Amino acid sequence: MIDIAKKKLPLPLVGVLVYLSYCAEGWFVSRGMMAYYGEKYGFAPWFANDIWAFFTGGIVPFALFWLITSLTMRLITARVGGGAVNIRYGVCLTVIVANIVLFALKFMYIALPLQASVIDIILVPTLTIAFVALYLWYAFGRGYVDKTRYRTVVTQVFGSFLSVYGVITALNLFLSVA
Repeated sequence: MIDIAKKKLPLPLVGVLVYLSYCAEGWFVSRGMMAYYGEKYGFAPWFANDIWAFFTGGIVPFALFWLITSLTMRLITARVGGGAVNIRYGVCLTVIVANIVLFALKFMYIALPLQASVIDIILVPTLTIAFVALYLWYAFGRGYVDKTRYRTVVTQVFGSFLSVYGVITALNLFLSVA
């Protein structure tokens, strides 16, 4: 089994990769919003294009992810100790992979443009939480954190993802109905 915690990339580079993965994941939704608002409010053509949509689609999710991850990892480090660094690195890599898979799956929006918002509400949290759950299972098997303290790690990390994606899903459902 591959041990992802042995050779690590620097944290700023991991942050850039997480941001780019969120840009790719949010590109289709951001692209539609930029086109809509560009047409409605008369944005300049150079602003309402795919390149801007790519980079603006990842700003808010990345900022939210980085903030929640930083706060959660501080709590885990205070309670568990040194293994939290490996958990944070693994969670970042897991989110990168989940976002790339979501980007690939979102090509179905081309065939289903009217159902894209509903599919997005269901697909993004389900797949991301599934990937994080699989990573936590993998980290338990690799022994990144002492087995007696692993319950704290799972509660903090998985609870953070469930609460954030739960609020985002509820907000998206409310906004899609309203």
